[in-house]
Amino acid sequence: MGLVRKVLIKNKVEYFKVLFAFLFILLFQNTANSSEITFAAISDSCIKSDKVDNSMTPSIQKLLRARGDINNSGSDFVLFLGNNISGADKYNLVMFAKIIKKIQKPVYTAIGNKDVQKTKHLDKTEYYKLLNRFSKNKVSKVPSIKHISGYIFIFMDGTNEMVSLPRGYYKDRELIILEKYLNKYKNKDVIIVQHYPLIGIEDNLKATYNAEPYKLLIAKHKNIKAIISGHDNKDFEIEDENGIKHINIPSLSEGAEYKVITINTDGDKTSVRSKIISVE
Repeated sequence: MGLVRKVLIKNKVEYFKVLFAFLFILLFQNTANSSEITFAAISDSCIKSDKVDNSMTPSIQKLLRARGDINNSGSDFVLFLGNNISGADKYNLVMFAKIIKKIQKPVYTAIGNKDVQKTKHLDKTEYYKLLNRFSKNKVSKVPSIKHISGYIFIFMDGTNEMVSLPRGYYKDRELIILEKYLNKYKNKDVIIVQHYPLIGIEDNLKATYNAEPYKLLIAKHKNIKAIISGHDNKDFEIEDENGIKHINIPSLSEGAEYKVITINTDGDKTSVRSKIISVE
């Protein structure tokens, strides 16, 4: 009887070990397939300093208030969508960099048409070199990718550094790079960050030149969950026929607003929601 009892006890222990291991794996898989991130998205801060009186300008005041909000919020990081300064000017860029350096979250900065211009000795390379010297910005070139909390963020360009144009143009070379990223990370949820929207702009003078090839490209990839843009100075959100959510960020300098975006993935379902934050 003693031997039988020992065998039964041993089998029972082994059973619970297997059961525990199975439950642990199941719990791990559910955790691995579930994630959520919340971040702030700011566009068109258009920083312009007062070089004569060195006084606080409205654009600087709004960015300072946004910085204070974000530092006291639950946002995991911050995206800047371009037109961060009012024109290609190194003094204003350094001012912008010094302000965002004190954001107590990781910062990722895209560029817009007002940010760079070769004739003013501020091309894309010099822009990021100067910005990153005086801030903690984590982007050093566009296009590029960042792995953030299990998601792939792709930072696109679309700007012309020779002349500031109100219409974006995503060159073939850039779209080839985008497709390479999308294929490489086909099993990851992708968020695209760029200054120029692909859809939703009513003013033809601001509409992206070659939006159709871009839209045909992203239609082939089911892992793109959102495209976040600015430039139009308006707040709109449109879900296209492929289920991609196009989120446009209003102007911080004109409307004194930015957005907080939350992306939640639970298994094979991903939801994207946002809310407007006013700094007035």
